[in-house]
Amino acid sequence: MHAVQNEKISNRDLLHAVVGLYDVSLSDMTPDVLYSSVCDKWARTIVLVRDVQETVEDLTKRKATRRNLAKKVDDEDQAKEEGEEDKYEEEEASPSKFATVYSDTESEEEEEEDDEEDFSKGINSFIKKAAERRTQQKVTETVSQDMVGIENRIIGAITFEKKYIQKDRVIHLTLLSVRKRYRKFGIGKYLLQQILEPEVVGHYDAIVVHADNGAVDFFQKFGFSDDIVLNSRWSELAEQFTNCTLMAYLPAFSGHTLLSTLKIPGLEVFELEQQFNKWKEKTTEVYQQQVSIVMRMKHEIIELKSMNEKQNELIDTLILENERLKKEKLMIEKEYLDHRLTTARTVAYGSDKVNDIIPRGFLPTDDEDDIDTSDLISGLQREVDLMDLAIKRERLQSLVDSDPITKSKFTTVDESQYMSFPTTRNKKQGEPYDHMKDAAFFYDVTEQFKKGMKLDPQIKGSYEVTTISKATLTDSYVEKYREQIKRMKEPTLIADLYFCGGLEHPERLNDIIKHGFKEQDFVFGEFGRGLYFSKYPSKAAQFSAHEKILLVEVGLGNIETVSKQDKTRKSPSSLEFDSIITPGRLHTSQGVGDMVYNEEYIVYNISQVMPLCLISYAGT
Repeated sequence: MHAVQNEKISNRDLLHAVVGLYDVSLSDMTPDVLYSSVCDKWARTIVLVRDVQETVEDLTKRKATRRNLAKKVDDEDQAKEEGEEDKYEEEEASPSKFATVYSDTESEEEEEEDDEEDFSKGINSFIKKAAERRTQQKVTETVSQDMVGIENRIIGAITFEKKYIQKDRVIHLTLLSVRKRYRKFGIGKYLLQQILEPEVVGHYDAIVVHADNGAVDFFQKFGFSDDIVLNSRWSELAEQFTNCTLMAYLPAFSGHTLLSTLKIPGLEVFELEQQFNKWKEKTTEVYQQQVSIVMRMKHEIIELKSMNEKQNELIDTLILENERLKKEKLMIEKEYLDHRLTTARTVAYGSDKVNDIIPRGFLPTDDEDDIDTSDLISGLQREVDLMDLAIKRERLQSLVDSDPITKSKFTTVDESQYMSFPTTRNKKQGEPYDHMKDAAFFYDVTEQFKKGMKLDPQIKGSYEVTTISKATLTDSYVEKYREQIKRMKEPTLIADLYFCGGLEHPERLNDIIKHGFKEQDFVFGEFGRGLYFSKYPSKAAQFSAHEKILLVEVGLGNIETVSKQDKTRKSPSSLEFDSIITPGRLHTSQGVGDMVYNEEYIVYNISQVMPLCLISYAGT
């Protein structure tokens, strides 16, 4: 064999000859696809050709053989015509355009060139010259070297490309063909061995091939695997091939190729292969079971999420109904206790003195049993103390001195003092001050603050609320907040949270409860620029002014869970989310409990938040 570059063969004729060999061997691929595959930028082709003199001798020998067979063929054709039967004959498939160039039987009749067919540049002239050489070989007695073309000398060819897939150096074997008369002589194995040699193609991590269904056994015999899970790594190469099996060859760790040491397998190798196949079957079965479990878990999560949403809606409805019933119950109990207290005082001090202060209908009747005055009064006093602000008219209506500077009013309950701003004639201000409603609100805020402090295991002491300043926002601010809540993805998800800010600018806190948040109140934290909030006052207090903290109503909407820190973040990752929840800036790895208490919610739109009050507190 001589290398092609030592002969006077044009590159274009060589290209047409290689494509022709592929075309007659791989019937599923069209010439235009073959040309693009062979001529790709990173494609390389190895061609195996015969010596010129050896080709001449072979053609001469075959010419003599065809002469001896010609008479026999004619006799057989005449016998077929005499005994021809009336039966269906399957139509032959349309032959390849290169059929006359690569006919290994030399018995086909020449076909006229179809000038209307669109071939690559120079293909028609190449086929024409090949046909002329073929005619000369038929009509002359002796075949000379001038009558031999590259199409007579080619034995086989292989085309490959070098690619990078997931950081792996991959040799993509795209085309492989051996001329029909030279098959079963190890030519395919020899060409394949050239590809597996790093000295020829360079270093690689895998060789990938899309084998025809009839060639799967051939590649398996030489170490290629059709394992689906393994070959899924090269799935992006499967888009351009159809009706093929994706197979891969992985070299040994030492770098030696399998074909260089391939021999007939012995008993030990056969047993090893059997064990490997059993292991692969078990592994595949386990993988299938794992995928089945994951799919069922996915569907279970979807079902649970749907059920959770329905339960949340039911809980919200029950909470509203419970609040309404609690208010009704408190009012009924207050009236009842007032009635019993009046009855007890009547018994103790006489009816004449009480008549001036007790409305008609509250005096005891003759039907009532005698009452032990001291026991009744002490029992009522204990009940009144337990119900605290909600059931005591004296506390609900106790207004004391007004601040001469701010003209705001104070409500005193036990040792805590709650402040609310006075009403104004400006129509842009909020609702008129209702002392009974605000007193109940202050009570709830105080209890919520105390409970939140006690829940944090890191808080050792106790804290008491000293004053609460209620926010007085304009109607336009509140309306803008409500409109923004309606536009959220989950408008029902609203929570009262503590503002994790104000440490650097404590003077802004009083302005916030009067005019609301502004962009200057945004916090530049580890999870982006926005407004940070926490469910626990103990954590929010570490970012707020000394002994002051803001309680804010926050529209959380659809919450995105984020764990990666990004100081440049200015919004959730997509428009599907209204806010994010993070591990928090105080996050530690000391335990699950700490992670829950350190969580922070972040919103990036000031229209999603509405200040409720400013809490002042002190430790005891």
